[in-house]
Amino acid sequence: MGLSSTHLGQLGPGRSSAAVRRAASPAAATLLALLLTGCGDWTPLTPGTPTGDKYFWFLTAGFQFTLLLSLYAIACGSVIGLLGAILSRSRHRSVQRAVWLYVEGFRMVPLFVLLLWMYYALPIAISELPDNLRSLPGLDMLSQMTPFTAACIGLSLNAGAFLVEIFRAGIESVSKQQIDAGFAFGMSRPLLMRRIILPQAVRRMLPPMTSQFISVVKDSSLGGAIGVMEITRRAMLSQTQILHPMEIYTFLALEYMAILILLTALARYLERRYPQHT
Repeated sequence: MGLSSTHLGQLGPGRSSAAVRRAASPAAATLLALLLTGCGDWTPLTPGTPTGDKYFWFLTAGFQFTLLLSLYAIACGSVIGLLGAILSRSRHRSVQRAVWLYVEGFRMVPLFVLLLWMYYALPIAISELPDNLRSLPGLDMLSQMTPFTAACIGLSLNAGAFLVEIFRAGIESVSKQQIDAGFAFGMSRPLLMRRIILPQAVRRMLPPMTSQFISVVKDSSLGGAIGVMEITRRAMLSQTQILHPMEIYTFLALEYMAILILLTALARYLERRYPQHT
């Protein structure tokens, strides 16, 4: 089911970020070539002109929504992933089965479909529940979700399903001898997890976690389909008004590259700061 501890152990520090750099280099070269050769009319996006002042700041204002949406999804998805990985090692088969159903279910549903269902279908489903169930805490909020809230929940559930496997593989990569030694010293399971297992597992999980976090940032662009005013949604709205697709979508690509370059640089720093083998 997903990544194994053997596969995770084969991922050396920096491999995921190196792959990102290799993939980004041709795109960056293409974009730079377009700009240097004078392709297109960049006046509508150039600050200092009437049209540029309007659309440049309109496009860049979406950064806060993209960053917040990605941050919330990464944080909540990581919590879901860690809890799911721990529960998947439960002695109770019913708990293991529930985690398996969650992971397989959310990995099989396309994220775009999940976001549509969360925003349009879930409130209807809640409204049709019996009165005694509709009064449960939290359901009233879910029945009146904003597009941003629906996107956060959908992205978090999707990311969590993949992170469960990454965390599980990382935890299982810690040798049984170290776990047995911890029990021999009288450590409880929570203390063993905090002191011995997680510090080693997190170092081995950094490359695949980085790849998943990058996917979350890119997937945040789907939030625009349900009305979140992130950078992709703003680019599409601007395009319908000024009809400059090459310039607008090139600018949009540069915006995502700026975010992902910073995220990849942070991941590379952490991989160097906390290597797998010390």
